[in-house]
Amino acid sequence: MCIVNSFQKHRREPGKSAVAYLEELRMALGERISPQYKVYLDTNYWLMLSDVRLGRRDDALISELLDLLEDAAASGILICPISSEVFLEILKQSDPISLGSSAELIDMLSDGVSVLAPKERERMELLYFIRKNSSGEESVHSQEMMVWTRLPYVLGMVIPCDTCFSPEDELAIRKSFVDIMWNLSLTEMIETVGLEALRQMPKMPDISGDLNTGKFTHSTENSSFDEVFLSEIAGILDEHMADFREMFVYLEGNTTGNIPTNSEALYRDMALRFANVIYHGFRLKRITTEPPSLRIPAAIHAAIRCDTHRKYKRTDAHDFRHAEAALPYFDVFLTERSLCHLLTRSDLTLDQIYKCTVIADPLKAVEEVKKALG
Repeated sequence: MCIVNSFQKHRREPGKSAVAYLEELRMALGERISPQYKVYLDTNYWLMLSDVRLGRRDDALISELLDLLEDAAASGILICPISSEVFLEILKQSDPISLGSSAELIDMLSDGVSVLAPKERERMELLYFIRKNSSGEESVHSQEMMVWTRLPYVLGMVIPCDTCFSPEDELAIRKSFVDIMWNLSLTEMIETVGLEALRQMPKMPDISGDLNTGKFTHSTENSSFDEVFLSEIAGILDEHMADFREMFVYLEGNTTGNIPTNSEALYRDMALRFANVIYHGFRLKRITTEPPSLRIPAAIHAAIRCDTHRKYKRTDAHDFRHAEAALPYFDVFLTERSLCHLLTRSDLTLDQIYKCTVIADPLKAVEEVKKALG
């Protein structure tokens, strides 16, 4: 592991916060990988590729796909960033050899890059939506640039604070910490932090039973996919009202330099008006792809609610998180057959909306990667 000692450098440059410094690094990362063809591999594909690499799986197509991905990644043509879902699912492996192989493969194909954690990605998308529609697209960095981070931040940004040092030294320590984390590989994370500590991360609860109960309880309330979709949008917006209020407080502080106080009613009203703009934007079909963290889950849940033969499964929540990360920001999404079928259904066509090719069949995956590489 290469430790970057940048304390003195940052001690001489006190005019930039740790958060601003991290955003600069993310922007530079987004620009660097912008030309690369981006492939999202769901956890099953990562495990199949890792098993072939270990010689534990005899599969000519997966082997060919592995060769293609390794060669293209080595040449800088292609990159396979991971998400928090891949990270958490990969860590479940009990066999240290399999885990080590998966980590090495991820380090190789991802080049240490991941998409932002779900809450951070959602916040970024909402801020982008507000700024673009209030100040113009030229006033904001694109989502495609700001959605990337490094593997140690795959579950969210963590920077030390409230230390016993002076404010100047603490700021330099915080930015030096960012530099160290920015350069860690997944293999080094497992070795440094420890597998058991990483496995203590919060797990997503199984809510499939509650979702099925709600689906059949409210099955007669809407008569079309569009109505169900708007119902889902309304529910998601209602759940996010506190996040919207917090976002407007942040925007005010970022614009004026003052942290607002005693303005709860004002920001509650701003959040409500923002939610109404989103809802009616979808109702009038003036919003098509943004914000993806709202649009994609609402469409997926609407499709399942409209399918009388489809029940929610325990693994659905994880699968949907994969889709939310992959569709808006990747060129191709390699996943399992059932999710591929759902996302490409004629009432959804999320693959077409987000211009992301969704594939389950390894043969088609090989063909698609070959085509992308020319």
